[in-house]
Formats: sequence, structure tokens, C-alpha cells
Amino acid sequence: MPLNDLSKMRLMAGLSMNMEVVGNEGNRHKGTLIGMVPGRTVLVTTPMLGDNRPLLLRKDQTVICRFFNHKVACAFRSQVIHLCTTPFHYLHLSWPSQVEVGTVRKSERVLANVQVTVVNQTNPDWTRSYGAIVDLSTTGARLESVDPIGKVGDQILISGKVVVGHVSRLISVEATIRAELERFELANSTAAYGIEFRFVSDIDFLALQAFVNGQLSKGAER
Repeated sequence: MPLNDLSKMRLMAGLSMNMEVVGNEGNRHKGTLIGMVPGRTVLVTTPMLGDNRPLLLRKDQTVICRFFNHKVACAFRSQVIHLCTTPFHYLHLSWPSQVEVGTVRKSERVLANVQVTVVNQTNPDWTRSYGAIVDLSTTGARLESVDPIGKVGDQILISGKVVVGHVSRLISVEATIRAELERFELANSTAAYGIEFRFVSDIDFLALQAFVNGQLSKGAER
């Protein structure tokens, strides 16, 4: 799975988190994110059991926290560093060194090699870049570029040509960077991203759907 930095994920207080105690795998308990101090601690409500009893935990115990952020499944490993009982039961967890990120796919994903230009709409300091979509669905894609294009959460505009049979169409898609990936599939890539499409016009969506269906018919599913 790709990795990410928790401090860059812009999580909001109130986010539900499933907590699993290492050594007691299979049992997941619901907690809620209270807040965080980047680089130091994550504050989460202590999961409550029946009869309003807090989950029995001890200092230095290792836990795995799982949550969804913008329809993306995420997880990190941490340790309990402090247990609090007032004004309610909550935990201080150690700051995780990394967060595992895995996209929840909402549609068929296929292999592709669509050359694109990329413009960062969130931060104009990022210059126009060039890259390629190496796998694609109608809701998102894996994008690799010759230069970095932005940060997680940035809005980008992608333009490229898709070819279906003897017909080609230039499409433009507004998307959000959801993850920075570490593995490259193209030789000249220096950056890779998981992106989620934010706005696709009706006619461009039809072109994307036709391209995906064409790749599926060729056995090019991901």
C-alpha cells in the first residue's frame, strides 16, 4: 500500500476510527478522533464496551487504527502513551511514523498510457507538468509525472487525449490528489499519485467510459 504523513491528511475531529489491539487481532473497537499535535500525539476517545465500560488498555500497548478519509481506507500503527479518565475516557497515542493508504475502488480499473498535461489549481506556484495516466477508471486514476505536481488534497486539472477505435477525444478532468505513491511504472517518472476525479463533463465521461470498456474487452483490467 502507498504511505502518507498523517499531518498532511487534514483530518477533522469527530472522525470515526476502528481500533485493533495488537495480539488480539480480529476484534475492532470504535473510537473517535479528538485531535492531534503533529509530531507528538494523536488523541482518540477510548472505545467503550457493554455497560459503558472502557476498553481495557495499558500504557505502551500497540494498537492499529483504521479509518476512511474521503472514501480512502487508511491505517496506522501506534502505542498508547497515556490513558485519561476525565472529563471522559480518552487516549494519547504516539505519533505514527507513516499511514498506509489504499483507495477503495468504485469502478473497474484498467491499464492505460494516456499522455496528459497537469495544472495545479490549488497552488499556482506549481508549474504546468507533463505525465501519463497508467491505470484508469471512471472515478479515478494512477498518475505519474516527470516532475512533482502538488500535495495531497490539492485540486488539479488534467488534459489528455483518449482514443477509442478510430475516434480520439481531448478531455479535461478536474481531480483531487488523494495519495502520493512510491512505486513508479514508467521509466522517466519522478512522482506518482493516486487521484480521484472531482468533475468530468457528461461528454468526457462518455469518452472515459468507452475507453475503459474498450480496455476491458482487450483483457487489460488492472
